[in-house]
Amino acid sequence: MVTDHQAMLLMPHASLTWTRLWPIRRRSCRVLLSASLPGTLSVSLQTMISTVGFSILLGCLALGLGTIAASFPDPLPLKGSVLIHDPSLVQRASDGKYFLFTTHNKAGILTATNLAGPWTSVGSVLPADSSINLPGRDDIWAPDVSFHNGQYYAYYAVSTSGSQNSAIGLATSSSMEPGTWTDHGQVFASSTGAAYNAIDPNLVIDEHGSPVLTFGSFWSDIFQVNLASNLQSVSGSPTQVSFNSTSPQPEEGAFVWKHGSFYYLFFSSGLCCGFDANNLPPAGDEYKVFVGRSSSAHGPFVDKNGKDLRKTGGTLVLASHGNVYAPGGQSIFTDSKSGKDIFVYHYVPVNSPQPYSDAYSTLGLNAIDWSSGWPVLMSL
Repeated sequence: MVTDHQAMLLMPHASLTWTRLWPIRRRSCRVLLSASLPGTLSVSLQTMISTVGFSILLGCLALGLGTIAASFPDPLPLKGSVLIHDPSLVQRASDGKYFLFTTHNKAGILTATNLAGPWTSVGSVLPADSSINLPGRDDIWAPDVSFHNGQYYAYYAVSTSGSQNSAIGLATSSSMEPGTWTDHGQVFASSTGAAYNAIDPNLVIDEHGSPVLTFGSFWSDIFQVNLASNLQSVSGSPTQVSFNSTSPQPEEGAFVWKHGSFYYLFFSSGLCCGFDANNLPPAGDEYKVFVGRSSSAHGPFVDKNGKDLRKTGGTLVLASHGNVYAPGGQSIFTDSKSGKDIFVYHYVPVNSPQPYSDAYSTLGLNAIDWSSGWPVLMSL
């Protein structure tokens, strides 16, 4: 028999590192935690142990206390509505103007002179569709924009929901303005039966100065492939860098960022969209953001506890809170005006004309505090 005191000594420490979609009995946890958390535990630990079992109790308490401890700052208040999905935000060096790129609207472009807005929709990267001959060429996904060799590179995805017949394309521009983008077509592709899905691209330059493309969504999750020096074709075969063994392997939207001596791999995990306010998924199954780090852009990436991301590791960065539901689709840029690294993401607002509807997916912006060696979000 385990006493209350022994149970408290054995209880896992509540932290911001969660095991993704923890395979414990969620229904038991929800009932148990609703009766005893937050606040003082109103039910005897011995009673709870006899009800659900000691091992499940430990998991429930870690999950519940971790949820309570995991408080997140609200995103920067914006002027007007900024409907966005999978945002990529770049600040033009010549004048400090902000360019925001989004899934849909043929890789839509919004601009502003202030992070808080107002943001103005000014056009698209590919108004005449992608030259890639696949379904979805008229509905561009997840543009990833960065500056290299005097040009802005926009990697993008062409696919349809639930399909592995996908491709990553590239467009370039000297200014990011609408009408200046040149489509270079396909860089990399996947097909049915592959271990990966070629969507959600992200470009990073590794420790040797070589370009690397990180990508993937569900199936066997996140992969990397080396790019040729012209950044328009691949070199070699993809390798897996992150994997969630919990079905349905819900990882996507990877983004690699160099800070200090480490490369940080951020990814979204969970259900991104299609929510029904009257039938939401179990709490924690919706989108949230995790991270791991490595001294190499190629990994292996491990979380704060040293667990490999390829073995369902990951340290929580951001999850649902307040009016923010299912945050993800993240990226980062350094704001020259403030000198801060800015965490960029979308979220589904709880308070909208259609609560929990991703049709109202909104831009989220927070500063990053790196002082601990791990990203902690702060208010702007």
